[in-house]
Amino acid sequence: ERVERVKRVVPADVRIRVEVLNGGGQRGLARRGTAALRDAGFDVVSTGNWDTRLDSSLVLVRTGNAEWGALAVRALGAARQEARPDSSRYVDLTIVLGTRWRPPPQPLDP
Repeated sequence: ERVERVKRVVPADVRIRVEVLNGGGQRGLARRGTAALRDAGFDVVSTGNWDTRLDSSLVLVRTGNAEWGALAVRALGAARQEARPDSSRYVDLTIVLGTRWRPPPQPLDP
């Protein structure tokens, strides 16, 4: 049985495609962010690195659906949200994790 570490924020009948980018510089940040965002109900379709270092996380809304961006902000705990339409990316949101983002605690194995 899988233990959810993050509360699901995306409605079950909605598919929000996101890319998760490491903007904090710590190794593995995008991977840990991917796990947390999948627990929250997002469809993470790609990961990578952001070109500059950010302190706080950033949610870029690519398809004009600001409500979806707000769900991502809620899942992350804190982030800045900006509208930056980009139809060439094939994602609804670009989520850039900053140095201040902390992944949820891992469940302890019994």
